[in-house]
Formats: sequence, structure tokens, C-alpha cells
Amino acid sequence: MRITIKSVLSVFILIVFAIIGAGSNESITTRWWIIAVFVILIIVAIILTTRQEEKAKIERNKRKENRLERQQQEEAELLAMYRSQKQSFLLENGIPDKSIILKTNEIDSEIHVYESNKTIFIMGKRYQFKDILSCTIDDNPRTIKGKITAIKKTDNRNVIGRSIVGGAIGGSTGAVIGGATARQNMEFVQEDDKFIHDYSIIISVNSISNPIIRIHTEEDAGLTNEIVGLMNVIISRNQQH
Repeated sequence: MRITIKSVLSVFILIVFAIIGAGSNESITTRWWIIAVFVILIIVAIILTTRQEEKAKIERNKRKENRLERQQQEEAELLAMYRSQKQSFLLENGIPDKSIILKTNEIDSEIHVYESNKTIFIMGKRYQFKDILSCTIDDNPRTIKGKITAIKKTDNRNVIGRSIVGGAIGGSTGAVIGGATARQNMEFVQEDDKFIHDYSIIISVNSISNPIIRIHTEEDAGLTNEIVGLMNVIISRNQQH
């Protein structure tokens, strides 16, 4: 059971009051000895509690450091794996004419274009230019309502008049009271609503088993336009041949 300063102090106060209110049979010396003992107990409790808190803090910090070390180790392993995969990809296919990175250090979240042999890699899969049939954008936006803030405003238009009336009724004190009774109104101000886009790119490819490639680009309009523009160029070139 953990000893806390608050619990020991509560017991100490109750006992002190009990001793003070006790009958005259107890000597004053005995009472003070009892109080001294409980003061010592409080000091011991404080020391024990402080040590327990320091120990708990050390353990929390140690667990935090262990989690951080494991996280860093996992990130280092993933980075090493990505670099190995990327090196193998480049050795096999060469340097691409254009690359679009959707997620950092994920080989299957990249787009690579080889114009010379009309090949494109989309999310880890290889396609010929002629396999790209169409490309559209799907947007599922959401609206975040603006924050409403209440502002207190004071109407001072009739303060002077009320001050004069107050002075006529109650003298100088009445003038102060009258002048302090300006009417207050609450005004509610709402911030502009935020319109958040959620883009997905839908690419139709010449595949019976997997005819649709869906790329989720969230709010990134620039990335969305870049991918759609690239696909439209490829589709346009297919139509020219």
C-alpha cells in the first residue's frame, strides 16, 4: 500500500485534535511526546513518498527511452530495406524519366515512368502506356464548422443621460450608479467554415483481375494534379497511335 503525504497528514491532524480535546488525565508531556512521534512519522512518510515518486519517474523515463530506441531501430531497418529494394529496382530498370513519390521510403508508394520503352510503374506494379485507359478524380470533402465566440459589448449611448438622472435622484453617489448602468449585450461571432478536400485518383487499366487503381492523395491538390496530368499525357499519346 502506497503511503501519501495527504493521508498521513489527515491522520495526524485528527489525532492532534483528539489529544487536545482529551481529558485532563493525560499529562502535557505525554501529549507532546505523541505529537512529536507523529511529526517524525510525517517526515518519514514524506521521505518514502518522495523516493517512490522518484523511482516511478525513473521507470517511466526508462520505458520512454526503450520505446524511442525500438522506434528508431524499426525506422532504421525499414530505411535499410527500402534502400535495398530501390537499388535493386534501379539496377533492373534504370533511372526513370519521371518519378512521383507518394510516401517516403515506401517502394510500393511510388510512380516511375520510362518514356523510352513506354512503361510506367504504379504502386509497385508495371504497366505499358497502352494499358492506361482513363483517369478521374474522386473528392469526398468535409466541412468543419467555424468556432463560435461570444463577445460582450456595452451600449454607452445613454450613459450620460442616466448619469444626470442619477445625480438628480441620489446626488454624487447617484451619478456614479447611474453612469455604471450601461446596457451590455452579447454578440456571437462565428469564424469561417473550413472546407477540407479528400482526393482519390481513379485509374482504369487494361486488366481483368484488377481493372482499377485507386490512389488516395487526401488534401494534397498539387500531388493530385501532377498524377492526373501525367496520366492524361499518357492517355493522349495512346490515342495518337
